[in-house]
Amino acid sequence: MDGRVFPLLVVLACAVLPPGALAADAAPAAAASAAQPSWTNARHAFTVQLIQLSPDSVRAFYENMGYPSKAIDAIARVCVFGTSIRNNAKVPITYDVAAWKAVTPDGKGHPLITKTQWLHRWQPLGVRSDWSVLPAQQTLQPGDWAQGFTTVDLPRGTRFKLVFFWREHGTQHQATLVGPQCAAAPHAQP
Repeated sequence: MDGRVFPLLVVLACAVLPPGALAADAAPAAAASAAQPSWTNARHAFTVQLIQLSPDSVRAFYENMGYPSKAIDAIARVCVFGTSIRNNAKVPITYDVAAWKAVTPDGKGHPLITKTQWLHRWQPLGVRSDWSVLPAQQTLQPGDWAQGFTTVDLPRGTRFKLVFFWREHGTQHQATLVGPQCAAAPHAQP
């Protein structure tokens, strides 16, 4: 962690439950509000929690940060999750978001959009740096945690399994987080 402090919205959206309170694989966990369901896999040394974020919440966050409207439109069109990760092992763990996949019920794997890819997309719009998206690759020391947004380009309301990987002692491990669902499309205003 580089010591930067997230704004209140990110802290609320990506809140980590206290150790021991994390739900088992596929069980929804308590979220900041009923409108923000979350899913956690805490069965392994590398814990991953996803919190569903609505397109309106994503827009409000990036508007507050002063991002250009075209950059905001781009990220608000995809599924966005507040994401918390934690190394519960006694050794360093590394991960690479580019290896993670959202697997839809039809068995098709969809890559997550990494921070590096977002910066490449946003650079022509004047966005040169970003700390809101989960770092694409990172090594977490024992007890370390990180948080940020993860994104995947899937239709609104789509349910999937997140297949994620990490390396521990030089060995690659794989786990699945069952049940995440992209936020539904906003209701039309009368």
